Order: sequence, then structure tokens, then C-alpha cells
Amino acid sequence: MIKKFMALRNDGQEIIEDVPVEKGLRLFVNGTLAANVKLSPGYEEEFAIGYCIGGGLVRDAGSILSVESLGSAINVKAKESKASHIKELTSDCISGWQLGAEVGDVHVDSNFRINGSDILKNMRRLSRSSKNWRKTGGFHSIALVSGDKFFSAEDISRHILIDKIIGIGVKRGTDFKNSYILTSGRLPGDTVIKVARAGIPIIASRAAPISSGIECAEETGVTLVGFARGKRMNIYTHPQRIKINL
Repeated sequence: MIKKFMALRNDGQEIIEDVPVEKGLRLFVNGTLAANVKLSPGYEEEFAIGYCIGGGLVRDAGSILSVESLGSAINVKAKESKASHIKELTSDCISGWQLGAEVGDVHVDSNFRINGSDILKNMRRLSRSSKNWRKTGGFHSIALVSGDKFFSAEDISRHILIDKIIGIGVKRGTDFKNSYILTSGRLPGDTVIKVARAGIPIIASRAAPISSGIECAEETGVTLVGFARGKRMNIYTHPQRIKINL
């Protein structure tokens, strides 16, 4: 995920710097090219699963029959797919734009609640686990928390990280209705709709939300938290799921 490159500082000193690595990946769903993206190596199959679910290409994880990795390509077979009805995504950093943030009938039904202090504690844990970010400054980080389970990942793309963490959760058999996501990235609507489609009730970021993210979260029933760092956070939607005990 990291390569070393020589650089010349403005004081004339030569230094060796750690730099993020990216790779191209094409995603085929039932034979249709659905995405052509750049991402950090690792969790490619999880990305494919999460992309199909979060992007609304399949109804749910049970609709995915198989995932086959072929180096620079991933083949997904599904019972049914919307991949043939959408425009292929080609992007260096984002995923899900071709379906936009249309809410439709997406709604998260969950009575899950969490202590605000646990969100901040696990956000600090996410920061500690973000080793590639500390080395390069070029990665976003994310975590899925479910009970005492804590799954984390890093990638050059904050959008693709959402897909990866959803796929990681599916592979680990996570109960999404009783889970939440922590991320370092901003929260626009096209990110929040992925979380809603997966049925995850809470997403918290140490960064700022975007207006489209707040509007999407309000409509889909997702609790959206921003600026979760230090001893503070802002709860923008559906605050009943957060117990305030900071």
C-alpha cells in the first residue's frame, strides 16, 4: 500500500518519503462493467460486495451469489442486478455517483443506541490504527464497530472506504442494525445513502458533514454525527440513538 520515493526538500536535503500506492480495478456485475476505479490495494472483494449493496445494484447481501477476483478485475454474480441500467463509473476516487443519492424507499429501521463517550473512545482508537495515514498523510480511515468487534481499513478514497467497510462487515457476518461506522472523511449524500442501503443506523466522522449528507440522513433515518473529536461532537439527525454522556 506504500512505496518509497526520493524527494528534494526546499532546504536542498534529499529525503525518502512514504507515498500511497493506487491500483486500477474494474468491477463486473453479471457481465456488465459497473465501475472502473482507482483504490488502495487490499479488500478488493470486500469493495465489490459493498459497492453492489451500497450502490443499490443488488437488493441485499443474499442476492450476491459469488465474487471472483482476477487481479485487476472483480466479477460478481448476483441473482438480479441493476448494473445493466446504469452508466459505468470511471473515477480516480469516488464510487456510487451514477446512482446519485436518490433516497427512494430506503429507510433504516433500528432501535440501536450508543453512548456518545464510546463513539469518541473508538474514534481515538481509529486514529491510533491509521498507520498508513500517519506515514504518508494520504489515506482516509474507517471503522465498523459492532459490540466488542472493531474492523478498520484505510484507502486513498473516502467513498471507496465506505464500500470496503460494508463488504468487510458482510464477510464477518456483522449485524448491521446494531453497528455504527466511524470515518475520517466528509459526509456527503452519496456516502450516507450507501450506509442507509446497508441498514447501518449511525455514521460518525471527525470531519464536517455536507448539506446533502444531512438531508439524506434525515430522510433515510440515519443518525449523522460530525466533528467527533476530543470531547465534542455534533449530532445532526436522529439524535435519539446517541446517549449524551461526554
